[in-house]
Amino acid sequence: MTETACIFGLAAGYHYGDVRPFLLSLEKSGYTGECVLFVSETTRDLERMGGHGATLVPFERSSGLAHLPINALRYFLYLDFLRAFPGEYGRVLITDVRDVIFQRDPLSFDWTEGLNVTLEDRRMTLGACPYNSHWIRSHLGEEALQSVSHAPISCSGTTVGGHQAMLGYLEAMTSLLVPFAEGEQKAGYDQGVHNYLIHTGRIPDLTLHDNAGPILTLGYTEGEPPYDSRGYVLNELGERAHLVHQYDRKPELFKAVRQHYA
Repeated sequence: MTETACIFGLAAGYHYGDVRPFLLSLEKSGYTGECVLFVSETTRDLERMGGHGATLVPFERSSGLAHLPINALRYFLYLDFLRAFPGEYGRVLITDVRDVIFQRDPLSFDWTEGLNVTLEDRRMTLGACPYNSHWIRSHLGEEALQSVSHAPISCSGTTVGGHQAMLGYLEAMTSLLVPFAEGEQKAGYDQGVHNYLIHTGRIPDLTLHDNAGPILTLGYTEGEPPYDSRGYVLNELGERAHLVHQYDRKPELFKAVRQHYA
């Protein structure tokens, strides 16, 4: 069976305007692999989304996972899908959708066969971030937080790996995402689990990429990002990033993206 690349995303509850920058920028990037978006009953404009070549996969919550936040549920969906197609995909990217644009083919970068994860701005640590510290402490406990509090934040919204590496990661994630106890502001607790796994050596063959690399994660960066003469957003090395994440955190960039892909 011929191996191909695949991108997984979750578009639950979104409408076409939410995902148009993602889909159109991916089309223009030169990417030729598959793009699979999981959609819910509340996802609107499916025909227009599918018009960009994305495979739309409807899902329903199983009774055992009905209480999970949607951000956590996605890992179970991705794992089931990959298990159904063993060995078919040579490289897999799992990514957020609503706040991501592509400036190059995201899988044209020389990713390792293992797992590739993305660091946010290194000046912010897990212990200093009120969101990440809360997610880890409330789900895994104070001891787990202290074990990784010194480490930089890895964003769970963009992760790349070979088929087997991604399977191993998703199995590790899903094993720690449950049992889940509901509580205040825990919708993003999957990122707490993600950081605990990667910073405690539980993921083998791991490569960390920061904002000088192919994925630019803007949440904790200062000010608006720089651009080149053609309007592409530049990473910390002054190179065009393959993928720009959290562009909605920067007002001028958000405005430019929405105007460009209107």
